[in-house]
Amino acid sequence: MSSVIPKMPWFTSIAIAICFAIGCGGSPEKKYIPSADQAQTALETALEFWKSGKSYSPVDGFDVPIDFLDVRWQNGKKLESYEILGEEKSEGPKVFTVKMKLDSDPEPKDVKYYIFGKDPLHVFGEKDYAKATGTGG
Repeated sequence: MSSVIPKMPWFTSIAIAICFAIGCGGSPEKKYIPSADQAQTALETALEFWKSGKSYSPVDGFDVPIDFLDVRWQNGKKLESYEILGEEKSEGPKVFTVKMKLDSDPEPKDVKYYIFGKDPLHVFGEKDYAKATGTGG
């Protein structure tokens, strides 16, 4: 007789990983928060990777692996342009606001990206981060 172990939804697995990375129910562990420069460079690398027209895949070309999660890219949306507007204050992950235009958008939209981890670095779009952490969205 074999044992049946139910599979967790992908967002539950990611939420568990985020809790370990930034600490649930307490202050985030600084060792899992990258510097502002490293976070912004990782975000820019990930966005350039998407903008280059590549299919959704792991992001390479950075000094550590980048786990980039934006379901819009997974769903085949094309990134036409972006501008990193700046970093927001945050007790946890680094948070950057990006003005971006997808092929399906009539106008550019402001989107927040959350960056945490060290190796790999995790870059999550705001809706994906909210879904993974259960914080809304």
